[in-house]
Amino acid sequence: MQPSVLVPLANGFEEIEAITIIDVLRRGDIDVIIAGLGEKNVIGAHGLEVVTQVLLDEIPVDGCDMVVLPGGMPGADNLRQSEKLRTIVQKCNHENRPIGAICAA
Repeated sequence: MQPSVLVPLANGFEEIEAITIIDVLRRGDIDVIIAGLGEKNVIGAHGLEVVTQVLLDEIPVDGCDMVVLPGGMPGADNLRQSEKLRTIVQKCNHENRPIGAICAA
């Protein structure tokens, strides 16, 4: 079974921290789930708009093998305020699944 990595995006995310991770993981044949916080169209800290595959609320709490949180402001603060994302990260931590947090995240 192919591993899956959740990369949640919130308005204000740091583009290079999100897009580079997504690109490198996909080149490594890893399934990347790009989830928008509250909406599918998410705007980065420098104006890049990304259309995500799903909304974070559509992801099951145990729906990934790893979570990678891109930084950027106010993106990292927006992610931190998501109760759903906190639940996913806590479950990953409890189950010793990897969690990546970049810069402000």
